[in-house]
Amino acid sequence: MEIAVGALSGMVEALPGKLGELLQQEYELLSGARGDVAFFQDELRTMNAAVLRCEALEEPDVQTSSWIAQVRDLAFDIEDWVDLFAHRVDAGTHDATSHRFSRWIRRLTTIPDRHVIATELKELRARVVEVSELRKRYSLGPQMPSHHAPAVDPRLFALYADSADLVGMDGPRDEVAGMVTGQGSGGLKVVSIVGMAGSGKTTLAREVYRLVNAGFTCRASVSVGRSSDVAKVLGDMLSQVDSRGRGDAGDVNQLIGRLREHLQDKRYLLMIDDLWSVQTWEIIKHCFPANNLGSRIITTTRIEAVAKAGAGDHVYKTCLLGKDDAETLFTRRAFGSVGGCPAHLKDVSAQIMKKCGGLPLAIVSVGGLLASKARTRDEFERLGLEWRTNSELQGMKQIIKLSYSDLPANLKTCLLHLSIFPENHEIEIERLARRWVAEGFINEQRGTSLEETARNYINELIGRNLIQPSQMNHDGTHRSYVLHPVIHDFIICKSMEDNFVALVHAQQQDVPPGNGTVRRLSLLNSSKHDQATAQIDGAKVSRARSITVFSHTGRTPRLNELSVLRVLDLEGCQGPLCLDGLYKLLLLRYLNLKGTDVSELPEQIGELRCLETLDVRSTKVKVLPPSIVKLEKLMHLLAGNAKLPSGITKMKSLLTLSCSNIGKSADADIIQELRNMVSLREMELFCNVPRTSEDKKQVTFPSDGFQSLKKLSIRCSLPSVTFVTDALSKVEVLELKFEEGLSEESSGVSGIEHLSGLKHMIIEFSQHDAGAAAATAAVKTTAEKVHPNCQVIIVNVDKKTNE
Repeated sequence: MEIAVGALSGMVEALPGKLGELLQQEYELLSGARGDVAFFQDELRTMNAAVLRCEALEEPDVQTSSWIAQVRDLAFDIEDWVDLFAHRVDAGTHDATSHRFSRWIRRLTTIPDRHVIATELKELRARVVEVSELRKRYSLGPQMPSHHAPAVDPRLFALYADSADLVGMDGPRDEVAGMVTGQGSGGLKVVSIVGMAGSGKTTLAREVYRLVNAGFTCRASVSVGRSSDVAKVLGDMLSQVDSRGRGDAGDVNQLIGRLREHLQDKRYLLMIDDLWSVQTWEIIKHCFPANNLGSRIITTTRIEAVAKAGAGDHVYKTCLLGKDDAETLFTRRAFGSVGGCPAHLKDVSAQIMKKCGGLPLAIVSVGGLLASKARTRDEFERLGLEWRTNSELQGMKQIIKLSYSDLPANLKTCLLHLSIFPENHEIEIERLARRWVAEGFINEQRGTSLEETARNYINELIGRNLIQPSQMNHDGTHRSYVLHPVIHDFIICKSMEDNFVALVHAQQQDVPPGNGTVRRLSLLNSSKHDQATAQIDGAKVSRARSITVFSHTGRTPRLNELSVLRVLDLEGCQGPLCLDGLYKLLLLRYLNLKGTDVSELPEQIGELRCLETLDVRSTKVKVLPPSIVKLEKLMHLLAGNAKLPSGITKMKSLLTLSCSNIGKSADADIIQELRNMVSLREMELFCNVPRTSEDKKQVTFPSDGFQSLKKLSIRCSLPSVTFVTDALSKVEVLELKFEEGLSEESSGVSGIEHLSGLKHMIIEFSQHDAGAAAATAAVKTTAEKVHPNCQVIIVNVDKKTNE
C-alpha cells in the first residue's frame, strides 16, 4: 500500500514555522509552554525527514504505515492546538501602552482556558516523544525509496492485441496515420498520442505503426515507463535498428552517439511508448538526426505537457468509446460474441458498462473477468460493480495507480480530496479552489495568490488526464470538471486506506468504524426527501476539519461539537437547517449554504474571524446581519439577492462580491457605497427595474470607482444600465443578463464604448422579444465598432450561443 502522505509531508514541514510564529508573538504563554513549543519544533523537523523518505516507498511495511498514521494524527492535533490558541487566550495587544491591570484581568478571566491548554500541551508532548521513539525503534530514517516494478507489464494485452478484436479503432487509426504520413516538409516529424490511463493509446500507436511501416528502412518500438532506465531503452532501440549492435553496451552518451550515426542516412520509423517526463524525452530526442528523409516518430503519454514538448501541434488526444462501441467490446469479452448477452443480464450489464465509462481498459478487464464466471445476476453485480474489494482486477488498478504515483505530493493530496464528491458529480472549479485554500492544501508561491495556485493545480490534473473538463466559460477557461468513474473508484480506495476521508452513504446510520480519527466527512447519496435517516453523532466527528453534505440536512452533525472545523459545505441540501452553534466555529474558513432552505444567518456570524468564503446565493436570506462587516479576512461574499448591511466598505479583503443593488435604504444605490473598494476584483449585481415604473431607475457606474474590478455581472429584470465616460477601465469581462427587453427604440444599455479594457462580453435575455433583439443588436454593434478585439457572445432564449 502506497502511503498518501502529500498532505502530511507538507503539514509536517510547515508546522515548525507555524510554531515559530507563535513563539514570536507577544502571547503570555504559560510557564514551560515556550519550552514545549520549541521542543515540538525540533522533533517535527526530524520527523519530516523520515516522512519524506516514507513518501517515496510504494510498498511500505506494516510498521511504517502505522507510524505514518500516528504522525498524521499528531500533526493535525498540533496544528489544531496552534490555530485555536489565540482564540482561547485573548492576549490583547502587548505593546508599551498596555496597562498592567488590564493584562492582569485578562489573565484572570482566561484561567480555565489556560488550564485546558496546559493539559493539552502535556498530552501532546507525551505523544511527540512516543512517536519519535517509534521512529528510532523502527529505523525509519535510513530507509531508501523503493520502486517495485510489476512482475508482468499490465499493458501486454494492448501491445499484442489482435487487430481483428479491436473496437472503435478504425477512425482514430486512420486519423493518426494521416498525421504521420501527411504531406509537409521532408524533415523529422513527431506525432504524439495522449490520453488517460487505459484509453487505448498503446493499442492505437501499435496499429498506426503496423499500418505505415512500409517505405522505412529502419524501424524500432520501445517502451519507456515511469521508472525509466534510459540506457536500457536506447539499448533496445539500437538492437532493433542495427542487428550488429549490442543493445546493452555503453552508457547513455555512447548509445546516443551510436544511434545517431546509424540513423544519419536512413529513413526511420520509431514508436516510443509510455513517456512520463519531458526530461526523459529531452535525453532520448538527441538520438534522432534531422536528416530530411521523412523520418517519423510516434510517442504515447498520459501527460499533455510531455506530448506537446515532443510533438508540438501534432498531438492526438484519445477519446472514450461511444455507447455502441463500448457495448460491442463488452459483449465480445464477457459473452464471446456481439448480441450474446442473456436477457436476464441486460440491465446489470448496462450498469457495468456505465461504470466503465467507455474506458477500454475497464471494459476489457471487467468483461474478461466475467467471461469465466457463472452467468447469474448476483455474480455479475458482485464482480462487475463492486471493484474496490475485487482482487481479480489488480491489473487495471495497477495501471491507474501509476498515474497517481507519478504525482507530486501536493497533487496527490488534492486528487484524494475529490473522493468526497459522489460519482459523476460535476464539480465547479471556483468552489473547489476555494475549498483547497481553506483546507490548507495549497503551498504559497511568490507572486501568485493561493487561489490562482489552486487553479494551476487543477489545470495540471487536467493535463495529466486524471480529471476531465466538463463545462467551459465563455472566455475559454474551465468552469467545471468530472472524474471518470474508474479514477473516482480508485481514489476512494486510496482515501479510505489512508483514513483521508470518511464516506457515509444513505444506508449507513452513522460513521463506519475506522482505524483513526475522522478529519474529513462526506455524507453521500441520501434522498433529498429522506428525513428519517439519523443525524450523525457529533462526538464521533469532533475533530473533523471539513464536512460536506450531499444528503438531507437532517444528517448534519450538531455544529457546537465541531470546534476545529475549517470547511462546512452544504450546497444544494434540502430540509430545515439548524445553524445553532455556528458562531463557535472559530477556525471556519469556508461556509457554503448555496441552494439550501436557510432564511437567515445568526447575528453573531461576525465572530467567525477566520472566514474567507461565505456563499448564501439561491437561499431565502434577504438581509445579511450587521456583524458581517467584522469579518476582516472574508475574501468572497456571495450574498446573491440579499441586501448588504451598512459599513460594508470596512471589509478590506473582499475580492469577490455578489449582492443586491439596494443600499442603506430602498432608494440608495449600493454602487455609490462600493465604488471606492479598491480590493474588489469580481462583482455580481442583482437589480430590479419594474416595467410599470414611469421613471425607471438606472444602474449607473461612475468614472472614478472600482479601480481594480476585472469582471462585472449584472442580473436585471430590464436592461437599464449606463457606463459613464472612463468608467470601469480595468473590466475585462462583462456579463449582462436580463429577463426581457424594453422597446424596439431603446436598448437600455449605454456607454459600452467607455469600457476601454473590455475583452469578453456576454448578453443574455430570458425572453427573446423585440426589445431584446434591439438591445443585443445595438450593444453588439457598439462593442464591435469600438472594441474590435472584444468577443461578443449572445445567448438566446433557446440557449444557443452566437458569437
